[in-house]
Amino acid sequence: MFIVQLNLVSGVREDEMEVNKLYCKSSEDMKEVEDESVSLVVTSPPYNIGIDYGNIHKNGKVIEKKGKAYFDKRTEEEYKLLLKKVFDECKRVLKKDGSIWINIKNKYDDGVVIPPFWITEFFKDMYLKNLIIWNFDWGGSTSKRFSPRYEFIFWFTKNKDDYIFNLDNIKIPALNYRPDRFKSQDKNPTDVWYIQMVSGNYPERTSHPAQYPEEMIERIINVASNQSDIVLDPFVGSGTTVRVALDLDRRYIGYDTEPDYIQIAEKRLKLSRSRRKLKTKDIRGYYWYMDNKTLNEFVKKNGRSKI
Repeated sequence: MFIVQLNLVSGVREDEMEVNKLYCKSSEDMKEVEDESVSLVVTSPPYNIGIDYGNIHKNGKVIEKKGKAYFDKRTEEEYKLLLKKVFDECKRVLKKDGSIWINIKNKYDDGVVIPPFWITEFFKDMYLKNLIIWNFDWGGSTSKRFSPRYEFIFWFTKNKDDYIFNLDNIKIPALNYRPDRFKSQDKNPTDVWYIQMVSGNYPERTSHPAQYPEEMIERIINVASNQSDIVLDPFVGSGTTVRVALDLDRRYIGYDTEPDYIQIAEKRLKLSRSRRKLKTKDIRGYYWYMDNKTLNEFVKKNGRSKI
C-alpha cells in the first residue's frame, strides 16, 4: 500500500511507502519497504535456545500458560537461513549512512557456553563499530557457574566512516569531572551499559515473554537516527522498538509472524507519551533517563554526589 504525497519543495507528486505500519508476516521478504529507505534497524532475533517462551515450568513441565507461547527451537541450518534472509533484507533497505543494532545473548549447550560471535558472518559486507555489553542485576541463577548477567548488542554500519552517530544526544555526567581538565561535564557512556531487564512489575511490561527495556532502545534510537527517520524492527515482538521510535518522533516499520504479538505492539502504540515509565535510582542507571539539559540542572541543584 502506498501513500501519495505532494513534494512541497519541487511541487511534484511522489509515491512514498507506507510508514508507521506493522506487518503480520515474515521479514524474510520485506517487499513493502523500498531500497535504502531505512536509517536504523534495531532488533532482537529469536535466540533459538529451545525454550517454551510464554509458559511457566516446574520440574521441567509446563504448569501454567503465560501469554502467547512459542517454541524457540529450529535446527541450526533452519535458524541461520532465516537470519540470513532477514538480515539480507535489512541491508537492502538500509540507507548508506544507516546502521543495524542486534541484541542477542549466549547459548548454553551441553554444559558449554557458546557466545554469539557467529552473527558477524552475516555482516562481512558491513562494519562492526561496537560490541556493547548490556549488564543487568537479575535473572536465572546457577550453582555450577556464575549466574549470567549480560547480553550483547552488535552495532554494524553500512559505511565505514560516514554514519549517523549523535553522541551529544546520549552523553552522561562525568562523575570525576574536573573543570581544569575537561571542557564539559558530560562524557561518552562507553560500551558497557547498565540497564535493568523488564521485570513483571515494570510499567512497560507486556505478556510478551522476551521484552527488552525502553530505555535501552531510547539510547540506540537517539544516537543512531534523527527525527523523522525510519526505524525498522524485523522481529518486532512486544513492540518496544516501534513504541520508542514513536516517542522520539521517528517513523517506524515492524514485522512479526505472530498475530498476538502484533496486537500487543499495536496496543502499546496507542498509549500516551506521558505514560508512567520505569525510574531507577541506581547510581549506574539513574541519569540515563535525563537529557543533557535536565542533567545539568539536576547536577546544579543536587550536586554530583546525588547521581
